[in-house]
Amino acid sequence: MEDNGIIAEIRQTLFSMKASEYKELQAKILPALEPDAIIGVRTPQLRKYAKQLSKDSTITRFLDDLPHKYFEEDQLHAFIISEIKDYTPCVCEVNRFLPHVNNWATCDQLSPKVFKKNKTELLKRIKAWIKSPKTYIKRFGIGMLMQYFLT
Repeated sequence: MEDNGIIAEIRQTLFSMKASEYKELQAKILPALEPDAIIGVRTPQLRKYAKQLSKDSTITRFLDDLPHKYFEEDQLHAFIISEIKDYTPCVCEVNRFLPHVNNWATCDQLSPKVFKKNKTELLKRIKAWIKSPKTYIKRFGIGMLMQYFLT
């Protein structure tokens, strides 16, 4: 996808929030990622920005731009999906995004709020996710199982 409009705006904003010391920390705890793929934006800032972006009518352009170039774009993507209020579109976005998740942090940050209200349907999805041969899809399924069904 062409890097313009909202995608360029998001990257520019992410780089404006960069904290060099945080980038170094992230690079240490995410050894599977290339250091150049990490900008160094703190999670609370990403969450706040995601809430703002989730209200943008053009955000689908960003969500369609997979795979993302930067770790923080993946984190932002996970937080935006987590804000989707309708179960079916949310699951569709989760399923589109999961194959592109390449680290434990993004996997663990993806936690749609709408899942809490749809446990019966969610359990069916979880069963499929945990059967996946892809590490982070399986991990996501196990995480959702623990979050919503472990009592």
